[in-house]
Amino acid sequence: MSLTLSHVSDIVASLDLSQPLSEKLIEDYDSIASKEDLFQWIQQIGIDAGKIEAAADLVADLEERINLVQHKLKFIGEDQKPAVLVLTGVVPAVIETNDYLKEVLKIAGSKIYSANEEEAFNPDILLIISDQMESLFSEVGVLLSMEEWQNTNAVKKNRMYLINGENNFGGYSSRIAEDVEILAEIIYPQYLTFGGNGESWVQFEV
Repeated sequence: MSLTLSHVSDIVASLDLSQPLSEKLIEDYDSIASKEDLFQWIQQIGIDAGKIEAAADLVADLEERINLVQHKLKFIGEDQKPAVLVLTGVVPAVIETNDYLKEVLKIAGSKIYSANEEEAFNPDILLIISDQMESLFSEVGVLLSMEEWQNTNAVKKNRMYLINGENNFGGYSSRIAEDVEILAEIIYPQYLTFGGNGESWVQFEV
């Protein structure tokens, strides 16, 4: 996953940087494959930019927020975790299964849905991530007119959610904790609330 302008602006704002990231740091971003890698990368930015304390504080804040979610959901057994299907396009349906989504979904107490040829198509929760929220509602209506979607647990149990992807779920960045919080309150509203409903995401009512 390559470094985007959004990732850069988040880091620059979070650490109050007065200089651009070095070419090496930009290249190093491409090797990030976990939140631990991300935190090490942020700390290295702090070292290079003379913002060691700010970088340490940022990492500590992200870790604390993520740990809170994990602590609240630690009692959820593997057999209780819902299978979440993530779409980044609706008509036609574009399924997203990148490593970043897999990690944040796991932290948020779920697992990414993977179709099994031996089983009927049946995700428990449907998430649609898009920066075009206004057009999504009509597109989702088209999707739900298809029988294969009507028969899923996600539709039958009214567990379909539209997520504003303009600022979130773009990959490893200082928004990782916010992404985890969004997923956690969507998947387990009975245990966690972070105030994202109506702002970062909405439930699609059938």
